[in-house]
Amino acid sequence: MAMEETLDAATRYRTTRKILPKTTAVEPTISKLSIIDATTARFTFTGAVWFYDKSNHTQPSYSDLFDVLSTTLSETLDDYPHFAGQLQWATPELVQHDAVPRHLGRPVVHHGSPDDPGVEFVLADNGHKLQHVVPSREDRATTLKEWDATNLDQDQFLPKTKLSLSSLRAVEKGLPSMAVQLTAFGCGGFSIGALISHPLADAVCLVNFMHSWAARSRCHLDPSSAASPPIPKPLFDPSLLDRVAGLKPDSPPDPIIVARARSLPMHRFDWWAEDAPGYLPAFKPSSLATMPPPDELAKTQLSPSTFPPWPTWDMSAPVDHVQIRFSSAELGRMKKAAQESLPDEMAGLHVSRLDAALAHIWTLITRARRHSNPGEQVYLNITLGLRARVDPPLPEAFVGSPLLLCYVEKSAEESATACLGPIAGAIRETMSRFTPDAVAAYVHDAAHEVSPQRLWQAFLGTRHTGVTSWVRARTYELDFLGAGELARYVHAIMPLIDGLVHVNDVADTGDLIVGVCVQREVMGRLLADPLLREYEVAT
Repeated sequence: MAMEETLDAATRYRTTRKILPKTTAVEPTISKLSIIDATTARFTFTGAVWFYDKSNHTQPSYSDLFDVLSTTLSETLDDYPHFAGQLQWATPELVQHDAVPRHLGRPVVHHGSPDDPGVEFVLADNGHKLQHVVPSREDRATTLKEWDATNLDQDQFLPKTKLSLSSLRAVEKGLPSMAVQLTAFGCGGFSIGALISHPLADAVCLVNFMHSWAARSRCHLDPSSAASPPIPKPLFDPSLLDRVAGLKPDSPPDPIIVARARSLPMHRFDWWAEDAPGYLPAFKPSSLATMPPPDELAKTQLSPSTFPPWPTWDMSAPVDHVQIRFSSAELGRMKKAAQESLPDEMAGLHVSRLDAALAHIWTLITRARRHSNPGEQVYLNITLGLRARVDPPLPEAFVGSPLLLCYVEKSAEESATACLGPIAGAIRETMSRFTPDAVAAYVHDAAHEVSPQRLWQAFLGTRHTGVTSWVRARTYELDFLGAGELARYVHAIMPLIDGLVHVNDVADTGDLIVGVCVQREVMGRLLADPLLREYEVAT
């Protein structure tokens, strides 16, 4: 299907294709996603845009590259056929033989049919030169260590396709769950933007998929690259994660296991609490998609929860997004300072560079927010991957969205201190609580929830900071052309919402890039705080 549609002054569509797996399935399949996958259905899409300079080596024309990428995307979908399938909500019949036969809010994916929506693949043109879109890696490592990315319009480089689970109501037939856009720039560079419904893939899974796709593309463009390490096969078996819960058919929740799960530092904010101060009626239509009918809900005993602190989140306030680069040496000094300032009761902990960096950035955000009440509680909400936190551990190639959100709680006064040790130690202690037994207890409790989308484990706004780390995901090493050149910039898809933090690394530089989204006036104070570069120069 060819299209000529002006998107804005810079970007226009050229062609759109529906990509299905290369190998036709023997028969259609219905795959039930895991309990934990279901808890991410409210999350924004997992996504990123990779920007590439024009290669110093031979680079095919955009049309030829689009053809190659279309072919190799189809080949890659042979290993991920459900990415091209149709997300739907489970029916009572589909779960009747499950240990906990709950169907509300449990996504399933139908795949293997010629009628599958496929992955939508778009070729677009952008008349700008990349240097006018994003600064170079070199500039962002030297002269632009604090780069204001607020005006980078990520939507220009992403498909305009409506995807399944853009809201809990958006599961109608025909909506794809994944879409990709190749954008050609006037300078000869290009970008590849990918979006996927969160229950199908977290960041680890999406980046693994992209590396698999890139490896096949390199082989097409240069057959000699086939000698490179083999592409690891993904493992798609959501039941492996459900099994850790030790669920027994027709058995009620184990009160001891449930108590352990609910003792973990995880928020239990209730999306359905219409009587919560600041609740907006606009939230309700989406929630209705996975709620029991009113008569059934009235008779249902809901698990304990708390009101979301809606009044602390001003959704109308302007938000800025700044990318802050910390060098390897800076991070080393940061870690050393954190380790040496641990309180006596934490002396046995070993904090990481990431622990120290998170402590540092949370401190800066809290200071810049200038809480009027020093005793007010503030929270760092941390996304934890679960692949290595279950027994037996799941491989990195495990497909899905196995994650949860935990929190570190401090008073505003404690969180604003310049001393890194207590905050970094609290971060390390919190994450260490999520042992295989603790995660199994959490899955057990989640399996018995009326709906996986009722409880929100995090929040945003002035008292909350939410962090996601893509460290060691090898995002900058994604290479479609086989030239061995790093991406110019990797942009994680984040909405401009107060309190979001994203951390990434840059190949083997040892540097970290911390993307921070906070209210505009808060950002101004954060960037002016001398503490920001406290560890830039050795003392």
